[in-house]
Amino acid sequence: MLFSWSRRSLLTAMGASAFALMHDTQACAVERSGKPKGAVILTFTGDIAVSNRAASDPKLDGFMKYHEIEFKRAFAFDITMLEEFPIKEIKCQPPQYSSSVTFQGPLLRDVLKALGAECASIQTRALDGYTVDLTGEQIVAKDWILATRIDGRPLGIGGKGPLWMIHTPSAEKVPEEEEQNWPWALFYIQVKK
Repeated sequence: MLFSWSRRSLLTAMGASAFALMHDTQACAVERSGKPKGAVILTFTGDIAVSNRAASDPKLDGFMKYHEIEFKRAFAFDITMLEEFPIKEIKCQPPQYSSSVTFQGPLLRDVLKALGAECASIQTRALDGYTVDLTGEQIVAKDWILATRIDGRPLGIGGKGPLWMIHTPSAEKVPEEEEQNWPWALFYIQVKK
């Protein structure tokens, strides 16, 4: 006897398959990448579902120790791994620039989703210790990107790099009070659910 699908069971199976496919596609960059091959420029810790490195080690993680950051597990990205995600461009003029520039980088929400941390709150940390806290609602409300490039050139240390986390601004000429919440020289994100 042949198995016959009811409409409800067919729709349920199709929905489950679509969900699995979407999840697999979002996590694809993380799963393909494995461990960084180049210099680590961003480390996620906290409430993440996947990791690619072990606990912090004060002997090997001197910069993390300097910032009093300890963790049991983390996901470390090099620039190549981040740029495997779909890249979004944002054109705007931050206060320190005399004309508009184009930022390129993956959407923060895509990276968080790949780490199993969608809708989570985060705390970012810059090289100088500057922190910015964002709720999951704030992340979803704007197109935050982890800018790896500006006008096609990698962001370097001293040039707001290695990463500058920005969102689509309220105006092309970005108000200073809005830009103050864009952490630059970003190297660390703690995820909090």
